[in-house]
Parts: sequence; structure tokens; C-alpha cells
Amino acid sequence: MMKGSRHIDEFIDDVYTCVRSRCGFCFKTCPVFLVKGFETYTSRGKSMIIKAYLEGKIQLSQDLADRFAHCTGCGFCTSNCDVDRPEIFNAFRRDLVDAGFTIKRHNELCDAIKNHNTPYTEDELPLPQKYKNKINTSSSLIYYAGCTSRLRERDILYAMMEILDEFAFLEEPICCGSVLYRTGNKTAAIEQALKLADFLKPYIYLVTACAGCYINLKNIYPLLGININPTVYHSTQYVSKLLEEGSLHLAKIGTGIKVTYHDPCHLGRHGKIYDEPRDILKKMGFTIVEMPHNREKSLCCGGGGGLKSAFDETATKIAGIRATEAYNTKASLLVTTCPFCERNLADGAKINNVPITVVDLTKLVAQAILNPMKL
Repeated sequence: MMKGSRHIDEFIDDVYTCVRSRCGFCFKTCPVFLVKGFETYTSRGKSMIIKAYLEGKIQLSQDLADRFAHCTGCGFCTSNCDVDRPEIFNAFRRDLVDAGFTIKRHNELCDAIKNHNTPYTEDELPLPQKYKNKINTSSSLIYYAGCTSRLRERDILYAMMEILDEFAFLEEPICCGSVLYRTGNKTAAIEQALKLADFLKPYIYLVTACAGCYINLKNIYPLLGININPTVYHSTQYVSKLLEEGSLHLAKIGTGIKVTYHDPCHLGRHGKIYDEPRDILKKMGFTIVEMPHNREKSLCCGGGGGLKSAFDETATKIAGIRATEAYNTKASLLVTTCPFCERNLADGAKINNVPITVVDLTKLVAQAILNPMKL
């Protein structure tokens, strides 16, 4: 790959800033390092690898592709650094993909999205009639559920439909392309984003319960030069809006119950949404006990950046660390606001034999509307 055509060239100064400072603050906060234990999995270690490549000391290779695929893109390293680390590694991943060094599982996801508009291969189940009755094709608000909620974590799909009075809904799932962007497939990500943007033109507001979809639509699309018509809300923002307007009322279903809240990386560090989920929990009567790592210092669940799809064992071990931290707060519930986090944290709790229940906040809100009884 010729110099000047490389994606990483945009970040040369940042790479050298990291290598020269050698602070190492990223070590204790990198979720992959917590499991793997080698410096080359950390932010600083990856910068040293990129420096060697920039100086012609090493070439792009499959080994480098595997190493850089071991990153969730969580941005924890950035919370201890002034440099946007995930975007540096996304750029290097793009160079690896362009050079033909790819991850088999990521290729399968890419092909599935190109051919079926979703990374998942299973057929979508029909909606229960009561939710079909809420769909209004002329509504100014579209509920964009995202692939994971529509096809796998359907309890979250249904919960958000309970909360909303009426909404438009895509007839078939259309992936936002987040997984494509995060795994280095930028060209495919742009193609997918343009496809979805076309479907979203008629709407003024968009609500999603997926933190990954939220940050992709809100922050990444503009980076790709794509503007969508509707204003984008994460479900926690929209629920907060309904509560402020007085159009939604929640029962105190959490009275006497301790919960701890896991900030999804996309919603927290990337989206700066910290207060809304906690305020909603308080309005339902829950007592929040914070984990040592919370808000911008939240530990990643391990499910992002294509890590879980390609290296499930590593991703689940990371989730086990986070689930254990949650259990040590003596909370009864580990609450989050992302379908990826809910699934991976539950997997992590299982492998670590941690007796804590993992639940998405959307489900609790739906329960507070439907069944105002103490849990």
C-alpha cells in the first residue's frame, strides 16, 4: 500500500505522541489486556506496532489483523488520554482490510449484511398483533430497533413497543452498518448507511434502544458524510423526554431494591449519556449502587468492535470481570441499556458463576407501566 493512500496516515502525529509519551495509562483500563495480559493488546502496544509499520520495519499481515481485531473500540484508553484511540485503530483496520488481511467471521457478517441487510441469518419472527396495532406508517416517529433487538433480544424490542403509543417501523430489518465500520469495512459501511438513510427520509424523529445503533446514526454517519433526516434519540433520552412532558408515568417497582448500572461504551463514553438512565431508575424507586468503574471510567462489557463475533471466549471473559464487579456491589440487578451489553454480561455472569440478574432498562420501564408491583 503506497504512502498517502493509507488510512492510518491521518493519525501519524497521534501515533507518535502515544509512543513518545509512553505513559501506559491505558494498561489497567484496556478490557482485552485484562484478559490477555500482553502489551501488544493495549492502546500503547498497538501504537508501537503502527509506528513500526509506518517506518517500514514490519509489513501488514494476517497476524496484525488478528491482533487489531482484539479491540472492542470501547474508548476506555481515550478516557485516560487526549487522543481518540478507537478512530486510530479503526483506520489501521481499514488498511488491513484493503490489503486483504481480514477476519473470517467478520467477512461472514459483511457478506450477510450485503446480501440480507442484517448480520444474522435467522428468519424474523412475526410481531404479536398488539404491537402491529401500534404501527402507523404515517407517524413522524420511527422506532429503529436494530438487528440484535429485532432478531435476537426480542424482549427489548417488545418493551420499547410497550412504551411508545404509536410509531413507524421498517417492514424488514436494515442494518445501520455499525459492525461494518467497526471491523474496517468502511466502503461497505457507507453503502449500507446510504441504503438506510433513504428509508429514514420521511421521519422527523427516530428512537432506538441499541447504544451501537444510536452512536452510529448520531456520530459516525456525519463522519462518513451522511446526514439523515430524523433527530436521533436513544431510548433513555426519549423516555426521559416523555417523563418530563408528563406523558409517561412509572410505578415505584424498585422500592427497596438495589441495582447497579453498566454504562455501555457507545452510550456513555461515546455518547456522553450518563444521567438519563440513572434518573429513570430513581424514578422507579430503585436504589443505585455504583461499581468502582462507572460513567466515563466504565469497564467495557467486551461485546463491541466485532470482538464477540470473532473471539467469543475473550469477549465473555471480559464480561465475567464486569459481572463480578457488579456482584461485589451487592446489587440484585445489573442494569444496562444496550442489547449487546445485556447478552454479553449475562454470558459473563454465567461463566463466572456470578448470581446476578442482567436486565435492559427498557424492560424495567415497560414493567413499570404494565405491572406496577414490587419486583
